[in-house]
Order: sequence, then structure tokens, then C-alpha cells
Amino acid sequence: MKVKTRRIRHDVSYLISAVLLVLAALTATTGLASDLWDLNDFVYHKYAGYTVAVLALAHVYLHGGRLVAYARWRLGKHPGRRRRVVEPPPASATAEREAQGRPVYPASEDSQAQSSPALGRALRALSSRRGFVGLALGGLGGIVLGRGLRPGPALPHGVDVGVIYHEWSKPSLLSLLGTVANWGRQPALYKEYAWAEQIPLPSPDDFRGLYTEDAIQRRRSVRDYSGQPMTLEELSRLLYYTGGINAERWGHRLRSAPSAGALYPIEVYLVVHQVDSLKPGLYHYAVRNHVLELLRAGDLQGKIVRHGLMQEFLGQANLVLVFTAIFQRLRWRYQERTYRYALLEAGHLGQNVYLAATSMGMGACAVGAFLDDDVNAMLEVDGQHEAAIYMLSVGKV
Repeated sequence: MKVKTRRIRHDVSYLISAVLLVLAALTATTGLASDLWDLNDFVYHKYAGYTVAVLALAHVYLHGGRLVAYARWRLGKHPGRRRRVVEPPPASATAEREAQGRPVYPASEDSQAQSSPALGRALRALSSRRGFVGLALGGLGGIVLGRGLRPGPALPHGVDVGVIYHEWSKPSLLSLLGTVANWGRQPALYKEYAWAEQIPLPSPDDFRGLYTEDAIQRRRSVRDYSGQPMTLEELSRLLYYTGGINAERWGHRLRSAPSAGALYPIEVYLVVHQVDSLKPGLYHYAVRNHVLELLRAGDLQGKIVRHGLMQEFLGQANLVLVFTAIFQRLRWRYQERTYRYALLEAGHLGQNVYLAATSMGMGACAVGAFLDDDVNAMLEVDGQHEAAIYMLSVGKV
């Protein structure tokens, strides 16, 4: 009975060891994926880790006696032990077992290996713990590679290029393996024009507008404006609640809109028409210090209307916000999903513009149709490393 129990514990130990190794590899893989793809509370990684912990405790329980004995031996001053050689049973013992109808096992696997060396090596490899685990991992790896490396879905001729990008940028094993490629270095988190005139903005902290629910309920796209000038205080609040720095955590300065990995790829430019204490012209919002940087003074009403496909309200608003994306701020970490995340973040900021403007009694209207190259030229950005992706007019109503 004791021998049978020992065999069962031995077999269970082998099984736990194999499963533990597979799950450890799975935990490492899912941990890497959760880090590279910025997955919070990744369920596969979490439960794989829990299962590894349970199996590890079970493994320690089954081998507790051996572990204690090994620790005592290792901590003691015992001479090295020699491997015990098991001699084959004498012929009389073999005959006695046969007479009793009990099975007779070969003296060792080496006798089989001597008659057939190749067969012996194969049997030893498959029957050993290392061989079993290797076979299991090889099978699992084949399944993963077979599913992960299969080609993407076939796209019909003439399909929208956006559909092609959407399919191409889906997470897969290929994208995980692609992280070994060089996607460039992380650029600076802030863009600033050292040569530009800086205009400090008033503190926005003392403002109390509509309740969030009321602002959401009243929010609409507004294209008719009163022509009254916007105050510098109102502009300060608008920029602060759109994407200003409002907190600090663990040494990282956080902003009013969510961002993938807190990398903040969006830059905010302003085409100012009518704001108190500001010359008409092109400005950049330097978020780190909450100041405006004057890039070029002058009347840009006609130019922004032409670049906006002759939508006249862009010249009638108090100002037009232009969002650009610096793609490398995301690309070094998120690779092919960069463009997705940049557009998502622009949407977050755009909704903040709507809500902040509505709360202050102003109106806003988002514009996605504009002449990209002309807007990029007006901002003096190259359109590749940094490009305009969104415009919003804001004005008094």
C-alpha cells in the first residue's frame, strides 16, 4: 500500500512539475504582453499567476521531506555522496517472482540501450522528466505559433486603407515578436519654443461652472458666435481643463485627459482671432508651465477658413484650437498601434474642449475635414513626425 501511495505521489509530482513549467512560461508571456500592450489587470496573466502560486505550494508540500533533508545536508558538513548503483536482482529472485506470477522488470534501461542504442536513447528521453516537459512545451509552442503566425484575413480589392490599417494593427503574436525591432527612442515629453515670446496665463483654479451632468446635457456643436472678445482668464481655464497638468503621482505630472502610458502625444496650437490682451496670431500652449508661446503675430482668419475647406465659422470664432500628434512619443512603446492611440487621445481632449466651453457659457465645434498639408505648413510641422489631426473652434455665444 505504501509503495502504491508513493508511486501516486511520484506521478502527481511529475504532472505538477510539467504543468508548473508550462504555466510559468505562460505567466511570463502574458506579463510581457500586458506590459507591451499596456493592459491593466490582464485576466490571463492574473489567473495564470494565481495558478502558478497554488501549484508551487502543492509542489513544496509533496517534496517537503526532500527539501528539508536537502537543506539539512547542504547546511551540514557532509562529504559528497556518490550515486548509488542498483544491481540487477539475482537469477533465483527472478525465477521466484515468475513462479508467483508477479511481473519481472528489466534490470535497467541500459540493457535495452545496449541491444538498440538509438531506441534506448529515445525511450530514456521520452520517459524522463526533461523529455516529457520538452515534448509538452514543443506541442504548446507549435499551437501558439500556428495560431499567432497565420496570415491575417484577406481583404477585398479596393478596400478602404483604414480597414487595412485596422486589421494590420490588431494585437497578435507577430506584434509581440515585433517588439524586438527598433522603433526608435522616446522623445521629450514637452515641446517648447525657446525663442518665442511667452505670455503667462492666469491661474484657473478659482473657477466653478456647471455641474458635469449639466455640461454634458447642454453640450452641442456651436457654429454661431456673438463676436464678443474672450478674456484671458477664460482662455486659461479652457486650456487647463482641456489638457493642462492637474496632478502629480510617483514623480509623473498627470493631465486632465487620459493618455496611453501617460505619454501625451498631443500638442495644442491656437489660431487666435479675438482674445483680450492677446495679439491675433498663432500660439503654442506650453503645458509644462501653463503659458502661451507667440509663434507668429498677424490676422489668420482668412487662412484658417481656406485651410478648413471654406467653413466660415472658423474665422468668426474667438479662436481655433489645432491638435497635432507627435507620433514618436507613442511609437517607441506601442509600435503599430500608435496612430490609433493618438486619435483616441485627440478625441479625449476634444470632448474636454466641448465641456469646458459649455460650462463657461461658450460654444465649440469640432472639425475633422481640413487641408492637412496647408495646416501643417501654417504650423510649420513636417506632417510626418508631427501632424495636425483635429481642429476645434471656440467662441462666445
